Amino acid sequence: MVRSYLPILVSLIFFFISLYVNSLVQVWADRNSPGWIPALPDIGHRLLPYWTYFQINNYYLLTSFVLVIIRYIFQRDIRLIVFRRWLFIQAILFFMRSISIYVTSLSVPLPGCNTTATGSPPVEAFYIMFLIHETCGDVLFSGHTVTLTLCALAWTTYSKGEEYYPVRWLWNRYKKNNQEIKRGKPGWFYPKVDANGDPLSFYLTTILVWICTIIGYLFIIATRFHYTVDVFLGFLLSQLTWKTYHYYIKTLAERRSIIITRFFLWFEGYGRPSLTAPVSLLTGPTTVNEGTTDDIENSSQVVHPGDASTV
Repeated sequence: MVRSYLPILVSLIFFFISLYVNSLVQVWADRNSPGWIPALPDIGHRLLPYWTYFQINNYYLLTSFVLVIIRYIFQRDIRLIVFRRWLFIQAILFFMRSISIYVTSLSVPLPGCNTTATGSPPVEAFYIMFLIHETCGDVLFSGHTVTLTLCALAWTTYSKGEEYYPVRWLWNRYKKNNQEIKRGKPGWFYPKVDANGDPLSFYLTTILVWICTIIGYLFIIATRFHYTVDVFLGFLLSQLTWKTYHYYIKTLAERRSIIITRFFLWFEGYGRPSLTAPVSLLTGPTTVNEGTTDDIENSSQVVHPGDASTV
């Protein structure tokens, strides 16, 4: 039982180390930024009206972060999988950002920005981690965009409509119906799934999540918190890192002779999977019997691997 929590513990430690390193480098980058140079020309700044309330970005980010936790914390079958990958990939991107903001300094896009991180960098890093102090010159690329994008990807990669189960459960209680809650037909409220039970298509939640995420991007640009290119690169790198990681873990069995792969086999809890075993992002290597694929693809009422066992 304890062993199953070790990977999430590793992810948490890795995440907080990366967050501290990123915050520390933010202070150094801020003190090296050319504050005397005017903001660079930016199409996003030209098109969007300037909104002075830049704190909206922190509130929006925290809300997105908390909603992902609430979404999966009660889904016992996959919550450890989702959280460990989500935190691990954020940590990778924070380390990438630490390099990016340090090696190249851009002028500050926010008019009249005054840094509050004026103390010792190792101490100020803790204040920045918890959004108490702020810096101005750490712009390329946007850390807020990274977190918003990964929150959206966590929703859209693993969700199969389980977020509607509480509403259906309440409706059944109101109707005094004790019928077991099962996944509905693919459509607006439930995505199509592949033979392994992984979501394939967009559905209502996916659309709403990405609309909210794009609104967050627009807030970042409109408040002059970042340049448009910072947001674009943050989105692009988050997508590429997320997709690369998930492709990699689906091919771990083919690479198990590589030393680093052994770590990820342990991290993902795959053990020693067969080279021919199909791999689900939600449940890991699986054994699919002949004829199972057609049953899964054609059935709309069967609860697939990764569905919530409890609501």
